[in-house]
Formats: sequence, structure tokens, C-alpha cells
Amino acid sequence: MTPTRSRMSAAMLAALLAIATPLVTSCGDVAQSVAEQAAEQAVGGNVDINDEGVTVTDDEGNEVAMGTDVALPDNWPAEIPTLDGGTLSMVSVQSDGSASAMWLTDATPQEATDTYGAALESAGYTQSQTSNMGGMIVSEYTGNGYTVSVNSIEADGKTTLMLSATKG
Repeated sequence: MTPTRSRMSAAMLAALLAIATPLVTSCGDVAQSVAEQAAEQAVGGNVDINDEGVTVTDDEGNEVAMGTDVALPDNWPAEIPTLDGGTLSMVSVQSDGSASAMWLTDATPQEATDTYGAALESAGYTQSQTSNMGGMIVSEYTGNGYTVSVNSIEADGKTTLMLSATKG
């Protein structure tokens, strides 16, 4: 399986399992175990379903976690800071070192962008561009061997801050 196809398969399976997790976990441990085994066969890796969400790790080392309050994986690149004051709801780390994450926060989009931008700049990144497109703030930073794209938008009283860090 190609890396792109593998990443897409893992991400799509993680999304499907995240939607189905409440249904599976309410059925008990046996149903959860069966669902995990079926998912592991589908992606050729490890699948963990729990009350907070689902984590999928494929045989190539790509990891995707989705849920209500997921943990940052051990292989999160140390060069990429995280958002203080937010709840992590999605995280993905690819075997090539690229990573993405999504936090929910009570801060405004501008506050979340400013807070995360300050963390990036403290870590040695330089902002290369920023814009506000209809309430969504889009910024890009470079440094430490990464290009980090940051998007922040408010919906239903919550701000979502998304980042995508590409190595190279």
C-alpha cells in the first residue's frame, strides 16, 4: 500500500470509527474487541477504541487519533509546539515527521491564533503570511525544518484551531 493511500485509509477508518465509537462501546467489551480486530485487519495496524475516541496506528508508523479529548502521541515532533488552553480533538503524525492537529477552545479565533503564533515564534518559527478570510484566520510559519499552516475559526461559540506541519 502506498504511503498516501495508507494515510488516507487510516484517516478514513479513524473518522468512521470515531462516529461509531459510542455505539460500539455501549455494546460492551466483546463488541469493542470485535470492532478493533476488524479495523486492524482493514488498516494492517493497531486500532484502539475507548470512551474518548479512537486511535489508529498503521504498520508504517502513521498514527491518527480522534475523539473528545485525545492525548498527544509520543511521536509528536518536539519541534512543533502545542496549543495551551485547548482540548485536542484530532491529531495525526505521519512516519515522515509531518503532523496535524485540531484543538477546540473558548478563546476567540484571534486570541487562539495569537497564542499559538506566539508559541511558534518562541520555538524559532517566523510568520510568512497571515490573512482573515470571512472570519477564518489563516497563517503560515516556517522554521525548524517545517512549514506550519494554522487556521482558526469560530462556530457555535467554540473556536477550532487547526494546524498542519509539513516537514521539509
